Order: sequence, then structure tokens, then C-alpha cells
Amino acid sequence: MSSKIDIGGDNPVKNYGPMATFAQLCATIAQSFLLVGLGMELTMSTIVIQDLYNNPKSEFSLTTSQVSWYGSILFVFHPTGSFLSGFLQERFGRKRCMVLANIPSILGWIMLYYTHSVASLYASTVLMGLSIGFSEAPILSYVGEITEPRIRGMMASLASTAGMLGMFLIYLLGYFFEWRIVALLSTLCPITCICLVMLIPESPIWLIAKGKNEKAKKALCWLRGWVNPEIVKTEYLELIRYNELSGIRNDKVNIEYDSLSSKLSQLKDPSVYRPLGLVMIVFFISYIVCLLPCKPYFSQILNQVDLSNDQSLLLVFFSILQMAGCIILFFIINYLGKRFLTVMSVMINTILLIAFGLYIIAINNNYIQSTPWFPKMVLSGISLFGTSISTLPWMLISEIFPNKSRGVAAGSCAALSYLLMFIITKSYLSIEIFLTLEYTMLLFGGIGLFGLVYLYLYLPETENKTLLEIEEYFK
Repeated sequence: MSSKIDIGGDNPVKNYGPMATFAQLCATIAQSFLLVGLGMELTMSTIVIQDLYNNPKSEFSLTTSQVSWYGSILFVFHPTGSFLSGFLQERFGRKRCMVLANIPSILGWIMLYYTHSVASLYASTVLMGLSIGFSEAPILSYVGEITEPRIRGMMASLASTAGMLGMFLIYLLGYFFEWRIVALLSTLCPITCICLVMLIPESPIWLIAKGKNEKAKKALCWLRGWVNPEIVKTEYLELIRYNELSGIRNDKVNIEYDSLSSKLSQLKDPSVYRPLGLVMIVFFISYIVCLLPCKPYFSQILNQVDLSNDQSLLLVFFSILQMAGCIILFFIINYLGKRFLTVMSVMINTILLIAFGLYIIAINNNYIQSTPWFPKMVLSGISLFGTSISTLPWMLISEIFPNKSRGVAAGSCAALSYLLMFIITKSYLSIEIFLTLEYTMLLFGGIGLFGLVYLYLYLPETENKTLLEIEEYFK
């Protein structure tokens, strides 16, 4: 079979032109509001903890143990939503699941605004966790399925930029408003997302898999620049053939195939568990070298390195650097490729982590005097250069799984990633207390060295490759 077939909707020889790029950009931006909300929900705990941690002046305060749970409980319920969405999106479609994912988000923000106790604070976080998890699989599948190979990397990096934008908005709003007002204003994001997602088409490949070929053709026309059916006829036929090659035939879809046990059995396929293992290792490396487990406790880290003044401004600045990194990635990924950018990102962040740990050791042993500009530079560098490695696993999820298993594999992968994030985030404070901050940073740097070697040896290049080519690599 020719490698020109691609689920992303393109024969790589054909370029549909600027209108097609614009149409796919519109669809990506619409669904990216889910990722804006994701970034806001992931970051909100930092703002709340900053105000409530051991604060006798607040209506209620959080102890160290409660802070640890509040900072990590979000990731306990992500896997539940992610796992369910992997199955539901195959039955109900990417678009419907993206709309439904906003409902618990709206409820979570409203509950956070009205919270007056630790229990209700936890409950609001649970709703947000379910929302994030439920949205992961359809988001990841949708971007990979609607875009042409020539711009798939750019669209995936744009989606990642949306998550960074959400983090920036929370830090910015937190600088000007009290956290309850921030929560209330944040409800506008999921409401906007519902309105925009209703305007974009369903994934053509999902429609074909369900036997809705005419709707698939109309969706493909929309995504290729609102063109006539004749223009997308060749690609449409190739999508049908790809669908058959990947193991989903319209005339063979039945209750047995849709059963839970049948879906789970797909995870035993080498074309699924091999890329899944790769993605999970990349997730672990990215979490560590980008200091993601430290995010809820960033204020305490800044205090330890004499950066307690203007914490809110520093958080805003770091989030701006993350957005800048995503924007730079958007423009250069087609030229340098995911593999090169990822290896460089891990290498730079590993050097910065080791330098950070050695700096704190030197300060504690009175070898040098405290120089606030150095930790600012290190944390700024981690924020800027960590973009490639932090966004890579999400890009991979949208590309590397076969069509027949993409829904359940993407959902399971997202679920496992958040379970991993929960374990790391929940244990971070204990690790820091046991090792102290400086040796924790050195430990993270050591993990970064391992990650650098692993990625150099095993990470394939997927940029400008059709999804069939990527699928063949893992067989």
C-alpha cells in the first residue's frame, strides 16, 4: 500500500493551499479552548495555595498535608476521565466528547468560587480533574485526524501553546484579582469553548469508521478550505482505504467490537503497547526536567532561593516565557523536527537543573553570596527551553497510534500520564524534605541525563511523516 495514505487527511504530494491551512487553523483554535481551560485548571492550585497556605487571616487555611493533597488530587481523577473518554469518543465522536468535557469544568469553577471549606475545595478540584481527563483523548485524536502532514506539527504545537496561554491567564488574573474572582472569570473559557466547538466539523476519519461517508466528505470539504467535493475526492477515497487497512471496516462494526473487553484487548497489540511505552517514558522525562511536579509549590521554592518578593510577577513572567517557547516551536518545528528540538530541550534543562542544585549547595556552604539573578535565569531558562519536551508527548499521542486503537490508546495514555503526574506531585514534598531542595534538583538533573541518552537512542522522527508511515515504524 502506498505511504501516501494518511489519516490526517492528506496525500503529502498535494497541498490544498492557504485556505485549507486557514480552515484547519480555525478548527484547531476552536478545540484549543479546551486546552486553555486545561492550563487554567492545572495552574489554579498555585494561586489558591499561595493565598491559603498557613494563612490565619483567610476564611480557612491549608496545612502542609492538605496542600500536598490539593496540589496533587487533580491528577487522581484525570485518569478516570481520560480512560472513559477513550471509549466514549469512539462511540459518540470527538466533537460531542469535546462539548461534554466542558460541563464538569463549568461546575468546578462555580464550586471553587463558592467554596468555604477544604472539603468543597477538594470537590471543585475533582470536577476539574474529570473535565481535563475527559477532554484529553478527543483533543489528541482530533488534531491528528483533521490536519495535513505538512502542518500537523505546527497545529499540535499551537494546541500546546493554548495550554500555556491558560496558565498565563491564571497567573495574570491572580496578580490583579483575589482567587475567587479568578475562579468566576474562568467560567467564561468552557462556555466559549462549547460555542466554538459546535461550529467545527466532526473528524472525517471517525465518520468514515461509522459508515457516515457523506458526512465525512462534507467535513473534509470544510477542513480543506470549504472546497467542492471533487477537489477532495482522491483524499476521501484514500481515507476509506486507510480505514480498511487500519482494521476498522464499516460493514464489520458490531457490538462485539465495541465491547469493553474488545477495546482493552487492543492494548496488547505491539503497534499499540510499543508506542505507549515510549510516550510514557517521554512523559516522565518531561515532567522532571520541566519541574512540573513543583508547580503547585512554586511559591515555596521561590522563598527558598530569596525570590519571595514579587512572586506573582515572576509567575506571570515564567508563563510568558513558556508561551514564547511554544510560539517559537510553532515556527521552527517543520524545519528542525521534533527529535532534534526534544533532545536539545532535555539537554539544556538538565544542565540548568544541575546548575541550580550546585548553586544552592554553594550558597548553603557559604562558598558564594546569594545572587537572585542566577535562580531567576535558571528558572526562566527551564520555562523557555522546556517547551519542546513538555509538548512532545502530546504531539506523539495524536500521531503514533493506529486508527483502530487511537481512541482507547490515547485515552489510556493520557490516564496513565496523569496517574504518573499524581504520584510524582504527591511525593515531591516528601522527596524535598528528605533530600532538601538542592539535592532534589540534582536528582532531577540525573534523571534528565538518563532521558537524554534514552531519547537519542529510541525517539523516532515523526515530523512530515504520514500517519501510515509512523504506524509502520512501530509494527
